[in-house]
Amino acid sequence: MTDIDFKNVGMSDVFPEVDEKKTRQKVASFLSRTLPRMVRITSKSLTELRSQRLDGMPKGSSSDNDSDRRIVQHLYAEQVVKQVKQAISQCDQESQDILNMLYFKNYSDTQCYMALGRSGSSYSHLYKPQALLEFADCYFLDDLHIYQAE
Repeated sequence: MTDIDFKNVGMSDVFPEVDEKKTRQKVASFLSRTLPRMVRITSKSLTELRSQRLDGMPKGSSSDNDSDRRIVQHLYAEQVVKQVKQAISQCDQESQDILNMLYFKNYSDTQCYMALGRSGSSYSHLYKPQALLEFADCYFLDDLHIYQAE
């Protein structure tokens, strides 16, 4: 194992500068497009995915491979959903509320800021962007950050 000389390592070497706008866009896309797909995939039972028709005739392994692929997709989707819930739980309470309302309860932005008792402006310029960035910091299955080019 290589020792790290922390005296010669700067914060930007370990944590490169994040492009906040692009990161927020990526997180919003992930939560609004990818997450619902993962939830749909996990709604199928593993027995549904595995069932095969047995007619006694020899077959190639393509259906086995397809079944295996679907099972792996199902298991990965379960991990995504689990990690999303875990990441949201690691955010501060206001960000948890925003993320849960938007992506699990399907609130609109207007419904969300009204439920929080915030102005539309402060919600869209401060609270929602902060929630998306916190989520990116807390989600560890993939890196949702977009880094600034140097």
